[in-house]
Amino acid sequence: MNTQPLVQQLLGLPDMEAQRRFLEAHASLLDDEVASALKKQADHFLRSDSQRALQTADLLLRLAEVSGDPAHRALGLRAKGNVRFIGLGEYQKAIELYDEAARIYQSQDRLVDQAKSLVGKVEALSHLGRHAEALEIGRWVSRILEDHAEWRTLAGLTMNLGNVHSRTGDDAKSLIMYDRAAVFCRRLEAEGTPFWLRVQQNRAIALRTLGQFEDSIEASQAAWEGLERLGQKVEAARAQQNLAFTYFILGRYNEALEHLDQAREVFLADGRRRDAMLVELFISNCLLQLRRFNDVLDKCRRVRSLFTELGARRVVAQAIVNEAVAYLELGRYPEALASLAEARQIFEKEGNTVWVASTDLETAAVLLQQGRCDESLAVAQESATVFKAHGLPVEEAQAHLVAARAALALGRHDETCRLATEALDVGETRNVPTLAYQGHQLLGALAAARGGRQEALTAFKRAIEAVERLRGRLMVEFRVGFLEDKEEIYEDVVGLCLELNQPVRGLEYAERAKSRALLDLLAYRLDLSIQARDGRDEPIVEELVRLRAERDRLYRRWESDPDCAQRGWISSEGDRGRAQQEVMTLERRITDLWHRLLIRNADYAREAALWTVRTEPVQPYLAPDCILVEFFIAHGELIVFLVTPEAVWARRLAGELAQVQTLTQLLWLNLKAVSKSSPSQVPALATNARGILRRLSDLLMTPLDAVLGAFRRLIIVPHGPLHYVPFHALHDGTSFLLERHEISYLPGASFLRYCCEGQMAGSGLFAVGHSCGGRLPHAVQEARTVAAIFNGQVLLEDQATRADVQRAVPDCRALHVAAHGDFRPDNPLFSGLALADGWLATLDIFNLRLKASLVTLSACQTGRNVIGGGDELLGLMRACLYAGAASLVLSLWAVEDRSTAQLMETFYQKLAHGRTKGQALRDAQLQFLWGQEERTGADHSHPYFWAPFILVGDAGPL
Repeated sequence: MNTQPLVQQLLGLPDMEAQRRFLEAHASLLDDEVASALKKQADHFLRSDSQRALQTADLLLRLAEVSGDPAHRALGLRAKGNVRFIGLGEYQKAIELYDEAARIYQSQDRLVDQAKSLVGKVEALSHLGRHAEALEIGRWVSRILEDHAEWRTLAGLTMNLGNVHSRTGDDAKSLIMYDRAAVFCRRLEAEGTPFWLRVQQNRAIALRTLGQFEDSIEASQAAWEGLERLGQKVEAARAQQNLAFTYFILGRYNEALEHLDQAREVFLADGRRRDAMLVELFISNCLLQLRRFNDVLDKCRRVRSLFTELGARRVVAQAIVNEAVAYLELGRYPEALASLAEARQIFEKEGNTVWVASTDLETAAVLLQQGRCDESLAVAQESATVFKAHGLPVEEAQAHLVAARAALALGRHDETCRLATEALDVGETRNVPTLAYQGHQLLGALAAARGGRQEALTAFKRAIEAVERLRGRLMVEFRVGFLEDKEEIYEDVVGLCLELNQPVRGLEYAERAKSRALLDLLAYRLDLSIQARDGRDEPIVEELVRLRAERDRLYRRWESDPDCAQRGWISSEGDRGRAQQEVMTLERRITDLWHRLLIRNADYAREAALWTVRTEPVQPYLAPDCILVEFFIAHGELIVFLVTPEAVWARRLAGELAQVQTLTQLLWLNLKAVSKSSPSQVPALATNARGILRRLSDLLMTPLDAVLGAFRRLIIVPHGPLHYVPFHALHDGTSFLLERHEISYLPGASFLRYCCEGQMAGSGLFAVGHSCGGRLPHAVQEARTVAAIFNGQVLLEDQATRADVQRAVPDCRALHVAAHGDFRPDNPLFSGLALADGWLATLDIFNLRLKASLVTLSACQTGRNVIGGGDELLGLMRACLYAGAASLVLSLWAVEDRSTAQLMETFYQKLAHGRTKGQALRDAQLQFLWGQEERTGADHSHPYFWAPFILVGDAGPL
């Protein structure tokens, strides 16, 4: 029987017992050729299917039992060692198998085979941090193989030795070894191609570390494409993973995450848990830059657990360093320092000088945050020295940046200039924008400290350009977190513009810092919907649909307030027990899957034309009787821009942000108290509220009275914590602001164009009413009344399903929803409205396409938002504007069922009589404020009753 048919027949048998019987029946045919064929087959599976590789190695060991040949057993041990090491990451088990094989060959005086058995051991020892032992064995094996012209095995060993040098931080030596391995591969001609490709992927790592990024990308792509052609999916995924990390260094985060996601899928499909978890560690590096620190901590905990079990202490230490950085950014300094000390000890024990220096650099960053600037400077400079000695320019530049910040804090300006300039040079010459923006920012801060305003403005402008290039490469939903720690640059620029008396330029930079992700969505019509763009998306979409249904089922168990007389509550309050935890776990999975879907389809992040941040014109869209009042907070100082059709002014307000925040908190406590108070207690609360609102007015609006008095309409653009201030309810001691002006709101001035120019092709009114199990009876009547006023369509109670609402809303001109609402400050993606069969959440609204001139969400806190990086407002407002609404009527706080229905009836009656949206809402609120007690006998003059609703967007005709 020929060898190949015999091997294939063996592999095709159903179980071990059948294999044993077959081997015994063909014992006379079990020669070296058959054993070698099985070893070759096991190694082939190693690159594509680790479980089949393990089964084949075990089959080879069973063959050895039948043949009785020790050499066959040694071959089986080598095959199984390869699977334990390369396939499963079980390094110590692999070493034991390699050593047993080597002893068998040594007893038979087979020196070359003994040496071959130890090739894998070199790499496995290195993974366990036993680098000196690995190099010593490697040198001995290398001599044997070269003396016997074993070029194929020597190529693999030399590559492994390069990996050992890389893990000790000596990438210059590793590159020499990789180039030497490539020479051996070329001697093998076509047979050496697979080895040459693997050498290329390792060369890519060394080149990246040495700052040779273009060469690194070229090597990674050659390895990835070549291995794909050979059908070595797992090795191709490793090359793709390497490419991703180079993209990460260059700030191309979305491309990095996309490649890492694809590599992880390959590893998981092949049962390679270790490799998939290593991808999670690389992903955590990206998430640190996106400031998703809790996700980083979660991933790193899982990485630590697995690699501690596997004995891979270097990987464990790398995960600990990432944990420490997350702790630093979360302000948890003791935990950060403790983690860094733990990681440093591991790296020091392994003799990894570079990683010790990297850990010390992170320690210097913590010391700087603690104000220990002298210590920080010294530690950062020591790290820079190590990086320079190892030829690591990017790491050296990062150390210079930390040292420069410490030097600036110490007033050592010349040293700051030198260090920042050196870091900037690396960033610009090697096209690393993360270094470039920090270098420009530091030089701008230095120029400002020296009194060079124009020089500082130029440097800050360049820093912002670099930040916006980085931001533009991100999937749009990740841009929010990315900007959280970069707002200071915009604050510096706006402040300088005011000092230089350049209000128009100041307004431009204020706008570049506000709600840019939503503006990108509107400007470029980016698609956030949950749908499969191609076949690879289908499993994700199917899982998202399943998880959404399960989340709704569990959420109904979470709700536990049958006596609620408001149209919502903050669901994070109180202990909802196990159901709450299950819901939150599901929501994290849903969010993660949605982000993965968006990352896969973020082609716009590669188009340079879409990275430029632009501000939209404002003045052409302002009527003569309208003024736009835009607030901006710079380092705690309140700045206001006043924009009319003819002019732009800027003013600094005397009040401090801290005062505004304190008063806002007092106001919210007052508002919450109203719903829990008896009618006799409300007048006293109203008096207290007016006092707070007057003090807020004195800080924010009274200084502007001389200008504002000439304008009938105000468009308010808040900033930061000011989004929680109900400006229309501010009181000057005589009247509320709403009594003197018609008021609407915008997230940013640039939105005015999109609200005014939107294509409102819908017709008719569509109303939805759901009482949430009878708790909100007036919501149903409200929807009926609103629909009747406009002769519109209505869905009530059990008819108000998500599917029916989603089918109906795209074609209406006005949409009104009266229901129970839920604001989720912990995860605004799941803020939403309760319908008959579940929740219409922010995530669902991203799937809608509206043509509506007006969307009214008559429920609690539908206008509340989590304020993300770049003043991004995360919640229902953002989703509705993205979906296409020209204007929104939303609530800032929990609203009472009966009074809300009455206010909405008046609002729609005014609209029906031809009033604009802004006029109609003002009329309804003033009627409530002035005349409600006369009509009903109830005192509703407290802002709690008449002021919760705001108009966002276009205030013109319906």
